[in-house]
Amino acid sequence: MADNEINFQVSANNSETEGPLEPVFTTRKLSVFYDAFEAVKQLDLDIYRQRVTALIGPSGCGKSTFLRTLNRMNDFVEGARAEGEVLLDGLNIFAPDVDPVEIRLRVGMVFQSPNPFPKTIRENIALGPRINGYTGNLDELVEQSLHKAYLWDEVKDKMDESAYSLSGGQQQRLCIARAIAMQPEVLLMDEPTASLDPISTNKIEELILELKKSYTIVIVTHNMQQAARIGDYTALFYQGQLIEYDSTFKIFTNPSEKLTEDYITGRFG
Repeated sequence: MADNEINFQVSANNSETEGPLEPVFTTRKLSVFYDAFEAVKQLDLDIYRQRVTALIGPSGCGKSTFLRTLNRMNDFVEGARAEGEVLLDGLNIFAPDVDPVEIRLRVGMVFQSPNPFPKTIRENIALGPRINGYTGNLDELVEQSLHKAYLWDEVKDKMDESAYSLSGGQQQRLCIARAIAMQPEVLLMDEPTASLDPISTNKIEELILELKKSYTIVIVTHNMQQAARIGDYTALFYQGQLIEYDSTFKIFTNPSEKLTEDYITGRFG
C-alpha cells in the first residue's frame, strides 16, 4: 500500500480479548430487499461474542441495512423483506414463532444522531425497563446503566432535569445507557459518533472498548481510523456484497482483496 498508504493506528483489541471465538450471530445466504432492489446479497457472516465488529464501506453499500436486519428494525420499512437465515445464538430470528419485540430486547440499537426522549434524564433510562415489567430496583438499574455509559458523575446531581439539557456527546451516552438498561446481549451502533466533536467521539470510543467486556458490539462507521482503533473484526461491504471480513489488523495491514486496499487507502468511497 506504499503509494497511497494511510497511517492507521490499528487496534490490538483482538489479541487482548480473552476467550474463544463464539458466534452470537450467524447469517447464511442472507439477502435483504427493498421491493425489487437487493440491498444485501447472499451474505454469510459470523459475528463473535464480546468483540467489536466494524462495518465499513461507501454510502449505500448495504452495511446499515444489514445492521438493522440483526434486530428486525427493517420490519418497519415498507417493502423490506429478508431471505436466508439470521441465527441469534442458534435461533432463526425470522422464524414464524419468534417475536420481533423479544429480538429487539436482546439486541439493542444506538442511532447516528442522539435521540433522547423528551423526558428527564432519569426517566430516559427507567421508562423502557418499567414498561417491559422490570421487577428489580429501578433506581439501582438507572445508576448502574449510567455508570456503564461513563455518564453518572456528570448527571447524578441533575437526574430530574430534561435530557435535552445535555450536550450532544452526553445525549449519545445517555442513549447508550438507555440501551444498556434493557439488559441486551448485543449493541448495534449506526455511526454513533458521526454528529459528535472529536472529544465526544473519543469518549464514545473508550466506552465501546469497555462495553465489549460485557456485550457484543456491531458498529457501522465511515471513519477508517475509528474502525482501526476499536474494531476486533472489520467487514467491508460494497454494492450489497461482503468483499472481505477478517481481523481488523489483517484488514488494515494486509488485506486479501484489492478492493479492500483501495477503499481503506482512499482510492474510492
